[in-house]
Amino acid sequence: MSEPMRPADPASVGGFRLLRRLGAGGMGVVYLGRSGAGALAAVKVIRAESAADDEFRARFAREAQLAARVESPWVVPVLGADADAPEPWLATAFVPGPSLGEAVAEHGPLPGSAVRVLGALLGEALGAVHGAGLVHRDVKPGNVLLALNGPRLIDFGIARAADDTALTASGLVIGTPGFLSPEQARGDQAGPAGDVFALGCVLAYAATGRPPFGTGTPDALLYRTVHDEPDLDGVAGELREVLDACLAKDPQDRPAPEELRRLSEDATEDAVPEGATASPSAWLPDPVARTVAARAAESLALPAVEPTVVDEPGDAASAARRPLTSRRRLLAVGGALLLASGGSGAALWAAGRDDPGAKPVPAAEPTYVLGVQVTRGGADAALARACERAARLAAAEHNADPRRAYSVRVRVLDDGGTVDRATSVAHEFAADRDVFAVLGPTGEVTLRAASRVYAAAKLTHVSSTTGQNDYYVWSPDVTFQTGAPHQAEGTAIALSALVTGRMGRAGIVIDRSGGSAMHDQGGVLVTQWRDTFGGEVVPRVVAEGTGDGAAAVRDLLSRDLDAFVYLGPLEATADAARQLARAGFTGRRWMSHLLYGSDFPRLAGAAGEGWYAVTPAVDPAQLTTGEAGRLTAAWRKEYGSTPEPYATEAYDSTRMLLQEFARTVPSGGGRPARPALAQRLAKATYHGVARTYTFNDYHQYAITNETLGGETYVHQVRDGRFRQIGPIVPKQGSQ
Repeated sequence: MSEPMRPADPASVGGFRLLRRLGAGGMGVVYLGRSGAGALAAVKVIRAESAADDEFRARFAREAQLAARVESPWVVPVLGADADAPEPWLATAFVPGPSLGEAVAEHGPLPGSAVRVLGALLGEALGAVHGAGLVHRDVKPGNVLLALNGPRLIDFGIARAADDTALTASGLVIGTPGFLSPEQARGDQAGPAGDVFALGCVLAYAATGRPPFGTGTPDALLYRTVHDEPDLDGVAGELREVLDACLAKDPQDRPAPEELRRLSEDATEDAVPEGATASPSAWLPDPVARTVAARAAESLALPAVEPTVVDEPGDAASAARRPLTSRRRLLAVGGALLLASGGSGAALWAAGRDDPGAKPVPAAEPTYVLGVQVTRGGADAALARACERAARLAAAEHNADPRRAYSVRVRVLDDGGTVDRATSVAHEFAADRDVFAVLGPTGEVTLRAASRVYAAAKLTHVSSTTGQNDYYVWSPDVTFQTGAPHQAEGTAIALSALVTGRMGRAGIVIDRSGGSAMHDQGGVLVTQWRDTFGGEVVPRVVAEGTGDGAAAVRDLLSRDLDAFVYLGPLEATADAARQLARAGFTGRRWMSHLLYGSDFPRLAGAAGEGWYAVTPAVDPAQLTTGEAGRLTAAWRKEYGSTPEPYATEAYDSTRMLLQEFARTVPSGGGRPARPALAQRLAKATYHGVARTYTFNDYHQYAITNETLGGETYVHQVRDGRFRQIGPIVPKQGSQ
C-alpha cells in the first residue's frame, strides 16, 4: 500500500517522477515513480547520512551492477541506479501485488498446488540470481511479491557477489532469523545453498501458515535453525519430500534451484481449472487472487488520477454561508477509484430466438449471434430481464438499419447462478462459431466460472452488472466489465456526503454476509470519509453468518451519529432501516450500491424512506438529453415501461459490442477472427446514454474524477420506490 508524498520529498529522482511513498525505513525511503516513458518503478532513495562513507557507496554500486545482470521473469529487474548521487538511489520495476507474507496472514496457508508453483518459479528465480554471481541472502515471505502472472523475488539490499569477501565482515549474521540457513545462523559464509534453505522456509510458511522454526527472539530462532528440525506438520507427499531436501542441515544435501523447476509440471496438471489459461496466479485460491488483482488495480491507478476541483453549485452568497462545501476541495481519490466442464444442459430462456422488430433478411446476408448469459431466478431475476431486453432492443435497432451488411440474432441462456451451469453455458456459447460475443454473466460467481472458458475460446464477453476484477487472473484478454468497481462506490458515498455538506460523524457497518463486495466498498469508504475528506467514522464489521448486524446497529446508535451507512445483504439492510426508524434516527442513511433497484423499498416499508443508493446505474427517464429520451421512448414502445435499473448499462454495453464488432468484419466477406474484438474493445472509447466507457489495464470500466462526480448518480427511496436525484456533482445538461 502507499501514502501521499510529504512536503520535504523530492519531486523527481534520476529521471523518475515520484508519485507516492511506498515505504520508509532506517536507511531511506521507497517511492512509487514513473519514468519518462511511462513505466512505473519502485525508487529506493538512501538518506545522505546513511551513505556518508565510501565503503557503503562502493557496496551499493557493486550490488546495483550485479543485480542488473539478473535476467528472469520472476526477479524484479533493475531499471537504473546512481551510487554517486548526493542521496544514492536504485530503481526497480514496480510490482503492485501484496507480499506472500501479507497474503498468508490475510487468507491463511496456500494449497499444495500453489506452493509447488511458488517453489518452481522461485527456484528458477534463484537460479538466475546465482548465475549472475549473486547470493540473495534474504529470501523471506516479505521479499516475495504476488503479481497477476506469478511471483517476483525482490530486494537485493543485502545481496553480495558469491566471490566477494572484501565487503563482508567475517562472522556477521546476514538475513532474517527464522528464514536463513544454519550456516548463516552460525555466522559462516553463505553460498547459493543458503538461499535454497531460505526458500524451503518460505515454502513451509506458505504451506502451513507458520514459520518452520517458530517465533521468538532472534537468538532462539538462530539456535532452532542450527539444532532443531523444522515444523512441517500438515505437509505430506511430494511437497514434504521437497521441503525436507531444501531444509537439510548440510548444504551439500540440498537440491540446486534448477531441480525445483520440475514441480511446475505437476502443479500445472493439478491446479489449472478446465478451460483456464496457463497463468501462475490462476493457481492461487480465489480469495488470494482477488487480493492480488484488487491491489494491482488500486496501485496501478494511482499515477493516472489527477486532482479535480469541485465547486459547490450556487451563487457567491450561498458559498459564503457554507464554507465547508463551497471552498474548492481537492478530490484525492487515488487508487480507491479502481479500486477478481462442457455440455449442453443449460436451459434456453426465450421462446423465440429471433429479435423482435428484425427486418426480413436476404438469404445471402450473414447472421451473427450475440449470446446473453444471465441468472434468471432468485434475486438476479430483475438483472436478467433488464440485460435480455437491452440486448434485444439494441440488436433490433441494428437489424432495422437498411445499410447493414449482416444481421444479429440474440440467444439467451440461463446459467442458474451456479458454477457448473455457468461453465456449461459458456462452453455452449464458445462452441457456436456464429457467436461473436456474449453479454454477461450477471453475477460475480458465474462470471468467475464462465470467464475461464471464454478465455480458452478467445470469446469476448462483457458484464455490465459485476464489479470485482479477480477474473483478470485467468482471463486477461477477453473479459470486460462496464459495471463500476465495487471499491469506487465506497468513494462515491463519501463524495456524495462531501458535496452536500454532510461530512459529520458516520457509523459504518460492513456486513460480510453480503459478500466480498461489502468489504471492498466499506474499506475504501472508511478511508475516504476519514482520511481524504476529513470526516469522523465509527466502523463496525459483522462477520459472515453471525447475524450480528442488529447488535452493531444498536452499538452505533449510542455513538451520537450524524450519518449511517449499512453495507450488507438486502434483508439485513432492511432490518437495519427498521431498527434506525424505531430509534428515531433521522440523519442521512446509505445502503450498498448493489441494492439499487432491489426490493428494499417494499421490505423496509416506511422505515426505508429517505435512504440513499449511489451508483453509476442511471434512470434515463429522469434525464433530458437526446440519447436518454430516445432510449426511454424506444423502451416504452417495445416493453410498455421506462427502462428498469441496470438496463441502460446493458444497452450501452451491447451497442458498444456491436460497434466494435462491425469494425472487425472483413469488407470482402468471411468470418472475423474472435480475438480481434477484444483487441479493439480494450482500446475503445464509447459514448453511451449517460456516460463514456473506456477500460483500464484490467478491463474494468475506467473511473476518473470526472466520471465519479458527474456520471455517478444519487438515488433516494421516496414513496416506496427508488427515485433519481441526479449526479453526485451536477453539471450542465445532466438532468
